[in-house]
Amino acid sequence: MLEKARELYVGLDEAGRGSCVGPLVVSLVAADEASLRALAELGVRDSKKLAPSRRLEMFPSILLYSTYVAVRAIQPQVINSHNISRLTMEAMLSLTASLARRHPIRRVVADYVNPPRRLQRLLRSLLRPGVEVLVVEDADDKYVECMAASIVAKVVRDNEIAKLRATYGVRGSGYPSDPETLEWLMSEASRGALPPCVRRSWRTVKRIPLGEGLDRWLRRS
Repeated sequence: MLEKARELYVGLDEAGRGSCVGPLVVSLVAADEASLRALAELGVRDSKKLAPSRRLEMFPSILLYSTYVAVRAIQPQVINSHNISRLTMEAMLSLTASLARRHPIRRVVADYVNPPRRLQRLLRSLLRPGVEVLVVEDADDKYVECMAASIVAKVVRDNEIAKLRATYGVRGSGYPSDPETLEWLMSEASRGALPPCVRRSWRTVKRIPLGEGLDRWLRRS
């Protein structure tokens, strides 16, 4: 009989959902209760509340203390033709299903994905009866397992964005609210094309006319 003390607490989160550049990264972190306490003592928090250097420092500790860590990176070419909430949900389900075949699970907490009840129902269908399943808004600010998952997702995505900077000259964070990213997008569009790392289905990107000068686009906006 499996000991409850070895059952895992699973956190699911993502990074890059609202970005118009680069991949969506969905992550899963699973750890037992003692390891969660150790991660909390190390200062694991919501990735948005940690500096990039601090996230990098914590990343090896999360790998060390966790029983299972996995990620899915969904590229812009896929995002362009699918609903991003559905893609996020499918990735979370796939990661959880893979873990459930290997380890006993005590609880699964996923950061909010709409519709939350559907994700909760589908997660439950993958797990044995009695496993607690929560889909919670701001879960990465409330549950250590989700805090750890948010750090993993953010570190992996930051690494991917760094590669895109080297390959395509991407500037800024990749989010449409970032003036540096927006300026880069408009500059690329003025040359008549956008690189494949850009999510062309995003409203911000669709508004940018190809082949027009930056000054003309700014006047039209």
